[in-house]
Amino acid sequence: MPRRWLAADPDRWRTRAVRMLLVYAALSLTLLSTRYATREVRPELLDARRQESELTQERDTRELRVQSLLSETQVQNWALRNGMIRFAEAPKTSRDLGSQTLPTPPQPPAERLKVKIQWN
Repeated sequence: MPRRWLAADPDRWRTRAVRMLLVYAALSLTLLSTRYATREVRPELLDARRQESELTQERDTRELRVQSLLSETQVQNWALRNGMIRFAEAPKTSRDLGSQTLPTPPQPPAERLKVKIQWN
């Protein structure tokens, strides 16, 4: 069997060569058509990567700005500029709540609740 497969028949080798050439041509055509169909993917990916880096930088900048605006001294300065005063400096008022009489709790009804079941 191995001898028959390796036979030196020119027609058999020609057939094999043509078959391999067709397989090579089909694979090449498939690769080229795939590359042509996806030619705009790489520029879009590069653009998306650039946008992502810009947005990440903008987010970081905004987070730093928010953190600086929410610092304790910034909040205190803002409150003082807008007319608020510290609790320790605010005038305190007090009043006597007195001893009010509590209302009497409701009494349970004299007659217990009765349930009547009627089947239709």
